[in-house]
Amino acid sequence: MNRIVALALVLAGCQDDIATRFPPGLQPFDDDAEAAALVHDGSESYVGRGVNTDMIRVYGRGFIYAPIETVWASARIPYALIALCNTNSQTVTYDNDTAYEFSFLVHYFVDDILNVEWDDQWRGDVIDADATGPTLIMLKHQKVFGSDFITISEGTIALLATPDPNITELRFVEHLDAEGGSTSDVARSVEHTYAGIRELSYGGTVPSCLH
Repeated sequence: MNRIVALALVLAGCQDDIATRFPPGLQPFDDDAEAAALVHDGSESYVGRGVNTDMIRVYGRGFIYAPIETVWASARIPYALIALCNTNSQTVTYDNDTAYEFSFLVHYFVDDILNVEWDDQWRGDVIDADATGPTLIMLKHQKVFGSDFITISEGTIALLATPDPNITELRFVEHLDAEGGSTSDVARSVEHTYAGIRELSYGGTVPSCLH
């Protein structure tokens, strides 16, 4: 299929909000549609938007020119998902929740005037599939234990198949209510996650932190 035609089909076929049944622990947020509404030309790139009202909210949308199974395999590498750029150390416990195809718990430590530590739980699973394979995969994380400096830290990544089997759409939602941190910090972290998954999907490595 011609690449231009394929991209036109992607854009035509990916405007609907995600609407399906999600298992406990993988439900979208109420503002999930904000990520789907971001204008994107279908190129292999990332667009994002951040707001700070009741808390920091960052939305992102991007495409990776690789099959959804390949992107899913890359997204299951914790190094692509954890907050490498905003923390000093990360300790990962793999496969700690066997109810899901993918899970890990990460313990973060930030060396600051007052040290901050917390645990973040990641889970992921195939939500929808057809005869060709997965069509919707959801990954979700949330703070489950730790410092009172962080009231809310949570986010989702949705992987969606497109009409072109060699193009995958990604949608990001990230929430943060914490002492310190900024909308730009969270926005850079989400974009870095997209870049890490993309590079791993091509056999590369997670890139350096964005500044």
